[in-house]
Amino acid sequence: MKPRLLIACASAAVVAAAGACTSQSPDNEVAPVPWVPVSAQLAAFDSCDDALEGIQDAAITAFENFDFNESIPLEEEFAAGDSAAGTTAESPTQRAGDDSHSGTNNAVAGVDEPDIVKTDGTFIYTVADYDAVRVTDTRSGEVVAERPTESEAWGHQLFLGDDELLLMSALSTEDDGVYLSEFRLERLDPTSLDVLDSFTMEGSMVDARLVDGEVRLAIGTEPQIQPVWDQLYSGDASDEDLAEAVRDTELADWLPSYEVNGSAQEVDCAEIAHPERFTGSSVSVLALPADGAWTEAAPHTVMVDGSMVHGTSESLYLAHYDYAWGEEETKAESEIYRFTFADGQARLVGEAAVPGTLLNQYSLSEYDGHLRVATTEMPAGGGCGPWMDCIWGGETEESGEPSKSTVTVFAVGDDSLEETGSVTDLGVDEQIYAVRFLGDTGYVVTFRQTDPLYTVDLSDPANPVVTGELKITGYSGYLHPVGPDRLLGVGQEATAEGQTTGLQVSLFDTAADEAAVLDQYYREGSDSTVLYDPHAFLYWDEASIAVIPVQDWDMEYQSGVVVLGIGADSLTEETWIDHSAADVDPYNTQIMRTIVIGSQLWTLSNAGLQSNRLGGDYEYTAWIGW
Repeated sequence: MKPRLLIACASAAVVAAAGACTSQSPDNEVAPVPWVPVSAQLAAFDSCDDALEGIQDAAITAFENFDFNESIPLEEEFAAGDSAAGTTAESPTQRAGDDSHSGTNNAVAGVDEPDIVKTDGTFIYTVADYDAVRVTDTRSGEVVAERPTESEAWGHQLFLGDDELLLMSALSTEDDGVYLSEFRLERLDPTSLDVLDSFTMEGSMVDARLVDGEVRLAIGTEPQIQPVWDQLYSGDASDEDLAEAVRDTELADWLPSYEVNGSAQEVDCAEIAHPERFTGSSVSVLALPADGAWTEAAPHTVMVDGSMVHGTSESLYLAHYDYAWGEEETKAESEIYRFTFADGQARLVGEAAVPGTLLNQYSLSEYDGHLRVATTEMPAGGGCGPWMDCIWGGETEESGEPSKSTVTVFAVGDDSLEETGSVTDLGVDEQIYAVRFLGDTGYVVTFRQTDPLYTVDLSDPANPVVTGELKITGYSGYLHPVGPDRLLGVGQEATAEGQTTGLQVSLFDTAADEAAVLDQYYREGSDSTVLYDPHAFLYWDEASIAVIPVQDWDMEYQSGVVVLGIGADSLTEETWIDHSAADVDPYNTQIMRTIVIGSQLWTLSNAGLQSNRLGGDYEYTAWIGW
């Protein structure tokens, strides 16, 4: 694999080494590309030579415009979607039965997301503790297959197909003293865990989806080129030196190499697209059949720093964050690219741009032929964002325009995304903490000191309208439908000044134009991983329960899950479950996932699996330690 370098020079080591950059010489002068609002329009290169020159120009311009003494504005890229055009946009309701089982808490019905645990109702497949893939037979309570993972691999996730288990991971490799990142997808026999097929590509996974037997991948690559790296670490590199090093590169230095079952293949330069401004980083979108027999892949590569994916049954949306380099006034937008798939080929079929940044995949929703997007525009100076409760004491600057949030609607055409309408000025001086689109209604939570839960009527795509603004203390960081006209919010309670105090779960009545609070559950000094990882949340409709992982920090550390009974207008704590029976480090027993299989509630931690009888007193029934 080729050594690569993040062209934007965002790491602290690069910033320290490159502070001496000066202006370019005329020999390598490249006209800077100015900030162009709504610049999502992509273009193809005319030839491979044109592609190389265009990428080199973009990289040199990025060096010229990067201020090594200031930090880069960060995109709010936490994860970590709805459904295809013409269908509903809600999560599947998980119902119980004699042999029923829950699945991953996916955002879109029929569109599976990678996770650390999967089940077919009999076997539980896990890769939770990063040292092995395990298959547990829930009938015998025994681990029936186990395969160690390499120490260099991390970020393991799984898909479960009809007759295959798909293992994704990031692999750290070393080439002449340079450490590289490589994405790897392996198709495993679910019984023996033997490798049946493999695919590797330079870079790391942005995200993936499994739809109708097809694995759809978005893999990001940040180029590292040793001569450029050497110039940066010399400590006295000028822009001329850097430009000369960039001009000495070849196209293969910029495009990710990949292998299918050990056979090396290359990205076709005819399959490269780029916006007006880019840095040299790229995202490759491709599809592979889940049932294997892989011989080749056909990546479509876009020269963007994509960091978020939203998947539907027909589409995959890639979001890319762009901001004004070197401008005094903060300017930023999120560019969105839509891909469809046919015969294993990814095709770019639409582009759009929205002001500001997206929170996560729930900020996007495709419904009834329209894409809805929720974003926040932040003022200069930044501030405290989701998952960061002012831990450095930072506050949004009072000068300049205040923050605000917007919902924008686009008509989804065969080859286009055309804006039809928008509504803005949601949460002025605040920012989005949670979004959920359900049918033709959107729910948007913004927060700074109090939590307005906005209800947005999207039934007329040309005229979105805010119909309600419920204000309560604290905020919801994740929203989930729990029945007709009922919405559950998992978040934090807060003081009137915005200081968070503990876990808060709210049950909302959404029947009217403005939501109303029916009941709340509060746990002082606690937090939940659900706020940044929705896969940790379980709603089981038949039993009318929500299972939420909890970490208590109030007096002394403890972790487990709280099982909440959801009534028509009430929340009741039914039980607390933890893995204290395991004689291991308590920090290793944090419950990460919950699964229902038949009459059993299974909980997963790095220490093992535990089952409790579903309902009643939730009797402990089994422990399977690793």
